[in-house]
Amino acid sequence: MTDVIAASGVDLGIAQAVITTLATMLTIGVAFLVRPGPPTLYWSFAFTLAMLATYGVVAGQITDMEGLRRASLGALLGAPAFLWSGFRAAWGLRPHVWAGAVVAGASAVVLASIDDLTWFTVAYRTAFFAASVFAGLFVLDWARSASRRSDRLVLPLAIVSVAFLVTGLATFVGGFAFPPSGGDDFALLRLVSSVGMLVYVACAVVAVVGTTARDSGLGRPAAVSTGWQQFERIAGDRLLRAAKTPEPWAVVYLGLDDAPDIRQTAGAAAFARLSERLQDEVRAVFPAESDVGSPASGDVVVLVPRPDAAVRDLLRTILERITRLDVHGALPIRPTASAGWAPASVLGYDLDTLVYTGREAARVASEKGGDRWERVGAAVVDRLISRSELP
Repeated sequence: MTDVIAASGVDLGIAQAVITTLATMLTIGVAFLVRPGPPTLYWSFAFTLAMLATYGVVAGQITDMEGLRRASLGALLGAPAFLWSGFRAAWGLRPHVWAGAVVAGASAVVLASIDDLTWFTVAYRTAFFAASVFAGLFVLDWARSASRRSDRLVLPLAIVSVAFLVTGLATFVGGFAFPPSGGDDFALLRLVSSVGMLVYVACAVVAVVGTTARDSGLGRPAAVSTGWQQFERIAGDRLLRAAKTPEPWAVVYLGLDDAPDIRQTAGAAAFARLSERLQDEVRAVFPAESDVGSPASGDVVVLVPRPDAAVRDLLRTILERITRLDVHGALPIRPTASAGWAPASVLGYDLDTLVYTGREAARVASEKGGDRWERVGAAVVDRLISRSELP
């Protein structure tokens, strides 16, 4: 029985080596290089440690170097703590990256220094339980925020982490209830933990690479540009026809204040929902004959056929309603927006000109404190002139 489990352990070790190598390549090549920062750095530490430790376990099993195998088994258990630190950094929490180094180092030293199989089994169960605690802490941090709980990319990792914690607790308690009697029980524990590690690493790499690619905007520009191009075509045609009539038209450019901070602290999923709700509020406030488009998440452009007095009232209403978007207090920052108002009667009927000057007016409003609107006037014109004169 022990020989069969040992042979299975070698095969699973090779499978782990392949999975952790691919995970490390994806994390460094896609996550860290695309979006360098503390979260992706700590995730890179986790997968690199898992890869090197797995290589050590396989090499120790093949060459019968028991000390190398045991030390590598201990080092491998520090990876969940590094993953937890990376997610805490991504969620705007204190990362505690030292925990991963402590668990990896302490487990490696303790497991490599114990010769007696009975005490080694007890030590491994304890180290395995310690690693599972950090999986449980990850679930706890994840569950504290509604926006995190709704993140489908992280959900599989959360489920596997719960199973990890339950398994770690069960093996730890079981070690006291049923003291080790030989090598079979430890070999079985290693087999179960190896299978679990394969699933855990697979879910972790999906969560890490998926959230990084999503937060950095990879894969979204095509869909966004298609909708924006449709808005540009329709709004441009309407403005060309409007130029032949005396009707008043204007472009309003709305942009969320503190958008990078909201995205960083609340997560991309929460920011995307906030952007969608912003568009819904704009469509609800502005007249039905208005055209609404979004050039980027957190920004909304409205082409509205109304005189100045009506546009002024609409701006007051929409800015007030935006402050009430976070009714459940799930966001770390109260949402506000800045608006730029570009009337066609002043700037003409070219859509690109109206959108560009409206965006600059919105930036002026944001620089003045946000939660306000700015009509295109001398301040915006001076800003554009000074920018164009820069070398």
